[in-house]
Amino acid sequence: MKILNQDTKDGYMKLRIEKDEDLWHLKYVIEEGDVLKTRSPRTIIEGREKRKCMIKLEVEKMDFQGNRLRTTGEIREAPEDVEHGYHTFNLEAGDEFEIWKEKWKKYQIDRIKKAARIQNYKILVCLVEKGESNFAFITETGIKDLADVDVNIPGKMYHTDGEEQESFYGQIISVLSRNAEKVDRIILGGPGFEKENIHNRLKDEYPDVSEKVIKEDTSVTGYTGVQEVIKRGAVDRIIDESRISEEVQIVERFLKHINKEDGKAVYKPKKVAEAAEIGAVQHLLVNDNLITEKRYEKVMEAVENQAGEIHIIHTDHEAGQKLKSLSGMAGILRFEIRDG
Repeated sequence: MKILNQDTKDGYMKLRIEKDEDLWHLKYVIEEGDVLKTRSPRTIIEGREKRKCMIKLEVEKMDFQGNRLRTTGEIREAPEDVEHGYHTFNLEAGDEFEIWKEKWKKYQIDRIKKAARIQNYKILVCLVEKGESNFAFITETGIKDLADVDVNIPGKMYHTDGEEQESFYGQIISVLSRNAEKVDRIILGGPGFEKENIHNRLKDEYPDVSEKVIKEDTSVTGYTGVQEVIKRGAVDRIIDESRISEEVQIVERFLKHINKEDGKAVYKPKKVAEAAEIGAVQHLLVNDNLITEKRYEKVMEAVENQAGEIHIIHTDHEAGQKLKSLSGMAGILRFEIRDG
């Protein structure tokens, strides 16, 4: 899901549905009384054919059907030449829509942000070439420039004792080491080999800082270079890496309970459903390819209603494949359940 616009103080968001998984999240966000607006086919009064037009309706009921979310209600706004009355939106992946609520609840905003994979990430970018470097912070809210390091280092045709270069490296490493604890990752980039030199120095002097570094080639430095880092997908890779890390951690936590045989983990669908019914499931793990199947819907609803957490585990990594081999659904329990 992508948030295209928002003003939650006025109860407004504009969203784009990007995959079926988003529809499942929206099922728990859209509720009776909300107003939705999107482009939808509606019968023309004269001629009886249908045409797509912008329609605004007030939601009265919903029906989640896996690959679409049907929302039905009375039309509040529509062109004069189409029928009014009741209408149904069939929201699917690829659709954009607007939503108004009298008041957004915190859990609803949190779920939208989770579906949009907006995280509280902070990335330090250092772009370096001979004698010049630029620093910037990238967060989910934008780019913030930091001070530059600029040292006049002579070219190869001039003699130098290396003091300028040592000063240059020293200043860059000082900035990186001071800010390392404040950021999730460091992107070290630039058009030449200086980034390699800086990274090697970090390995020797600040090995913990060097572990946060990923290197990225850019054709230029400066603000244009920072934009190039983003366009090349470095930030997306870091966010995706974070998503995989979180999924791996919860799967490993589940597997530890299995190995300890402490009665606080279940994975057969029937057992998970039984545990969910009595409110025992604290964390429900579900493979991404299963969430649109109706047979799992009641289990997820039961966990949600008992204030449990649902973790969508993708199958694009080893931990997700391990969960898939165990049926694709598992639960970490609040209290142990023993057979017999």
